[in-house]
Amino acid sequence: MDSNERGAALPLVALALALMLSSVWIIAGVAERAVDRAQAQSAADAAALAGVADGEGAARRVAGSNDATLVSFAQEGNEVVVTVVHDGVRAIARAERVLRPPD
Repeated sequence: MDSNERGAALPLVALALALMLSSVWIIAGVAERAVDRAQAQSAADAAALAGVADGEGAARRVAGSNDATLVSFAQEGNEVVVTVVHDGVRAIARAERVLRPPD
């Protein structure tokens, strides 16, 4: 082996390692953001259901129990629309109370 070729693989190994670590970092960030969006939407859905059943106070309590903040509540007739923020992610949900005639 020529003395000029010694250690030639080291820069390639370092580059490959850096690429792998940066890929893992990007994937972890994307996954974390997806989890944040899912948690925000779940909190909004639960708050909307609570709100359509029992009003704004119930929606606010349910949002809070899901570590979210209710930022808007609108009720028109049998429909409720809520907006919540969870870890900086905003989510909107609608729920409608459907009244069925007795059997």
